Amino acid sequence: MDKGSLLAASKVEPLVSINPRSTVIGRLWPALASAVRFQYMISSFSSFLYIQTYFVASLAVVNALYASRFLAIQAYIATRFGAFHGFNMSAKALADFWDAKTTRMLRKKLFYEFAVFILGSGNPIILLLFWPGWLIVGGASFALWQFWG
Repeated sequence: MDKGSLLAASKVEPLVSINPRSTVIGRLWPALASAVRFQYMISSFSSFLYIQTYFVASLAVVNALYASRFLAIQAYIATRFGAFHGFNMSAKALADFWDAKTTRMLRKKLFYEFAVFILGSGNPIILLLFWPGWLIVGGASFALWQFWG
């Protein structure tokens, strides 16, 4: 054998050839054709279902977003309404408590006691404590202490 022929690449290209006259292919072709048609129908139906599912899911997300916004606005309005009326009711309750007969009598008694204390025997004590002349007396005594100190 020639050394050159052993090292050279073969010139035969590998080809897969199906002989159309083969009996196996001829007998299996109707079954394969129906399987290919069935697979095509299933893929078409699957694509249709995928598109429909995507469309329905996107609509569901948009509607859920709209519903959550609507509910958030309604909750805000209800909370604001409740807080406003709660404040008004508590203010009215406080005003009613302030104008009640027992509260008026208690306020009259407290004012009387305060007036008696200020104008009665406690007047000299309060004048002694809160007399504005203490600033002048205190400033003068501080100046004398610093001067002769």
